[in-house]
Amino acid sequence: MHNSLAFIKFKIINVIPLCNAKNPMKKVFITRRIPSIAREMLTPYFRVDEFTGDHPIDKSLLMKVVAKYDAILTMFNDVIDKEVLSKAKYLEVISNYAIGLNNIDLEQAKHKKISVYNLPDIVTDSTADLTFAILLSLIRQVIPSNQYVLQGKWKGTDPLLFMGEELQGKTLGIIGFGRTGQAVAQRALGFGLNVIFYNRSKKESAKGIEQKSFEEVLKHSDYISLHVPLTKDTHKMIATKDFQMMEKNPVLINMARGAVVDTDALVEALKKGWIRSCALDVTDPEPISNDHPLCSFGNCLIVPHIGTATKECRYNMAKKAAENIITHFTRAK
Repeated sequence: MHNSLAFIKFKIINVIPLCNAKNPMKKVFITRRIPSIAREMLTPYFRVDEFTGDHPIDKSLLMKVVAKYDAILTMFNDVIDKEVLSKAKYLEVISNYAIGLNNIDLEQAKHKKISVYNLPDIVTDSTADLTFAILLSLIRQVIPSNQYVLQGKWKGTDPLLFMGEELQGKTLGIIGFGRTGQAVAQRALGFGLNVIFYNRSKKESAKGIEQKSFEEVLKHSDYISLHVPLTKDTHKMIATKDFQMMEKNPVLINMARGAVVDTDALVEALKKGWIRSCALDVTDPEPISNDHPLCSFGNCLIVPHIGTATKECRYNMAKKAAENIITHFTRAK
């Protein structure tokens, strides 16, 4: 069903609802299908509707939703800008199904006294795990070697076939040392990597982990992993001049947001060999079409923004996003 509101019905058992004659049941809209725990938690308290299409909700429908609902549970790629929020009449809560909030006009939300919530503590481990999954897949040529076998080309062991590289003793540079950056650093130590990191504010270093300037991280890293939120300051923070600063011809890993990297500069960096390869969980634009220049490089591994795509993480994200809405209205009483 496309561009439609599907009402989700659940049996309500042994629950004291947050409504009465004076306070009728409030309405919540979920902008994509997510693990059912969210609906199961919300329906005892609210009327819950959701968008059931197999694509992101379009802006025109989103504007209609904002005009009718008390709370919305949004995805990271739902653009909740000033134009959308201008239609809000009853909206009290935006619960974003993501750690980032760059898709929401926070100033306008504040102006309209709309509370905004995110999921800062839940996505860390899944995202850190995928950082190494795509890095190792790239440097050990996992995907091309699998294709080699499936295409019937494997005729016997070749000592020089699909030669990769070891992590041991190399230097990982982390840009952004929040929860996810720190989780990546801890995993890196287990692989025998030296870790340096850049963070705008001072962070405590530990054995094998050292804070450096932005320029030093770019110059001295064999692998550079991005873990910053997308803000005005971080938009295209990796541009042509930054690629030219990378003395060790590193591998670039982007687990942050696509627009943290200047895409045109990234294409140039791959063409000119300023970096030897890249692994991207995020792109700009997103989604990226298969005829985009980035998709023409054999040394560019792209996955479709699956950093949090584990059963455990997505379940907990749905649960927390629902909790944020319930807690808001409970406190409001």
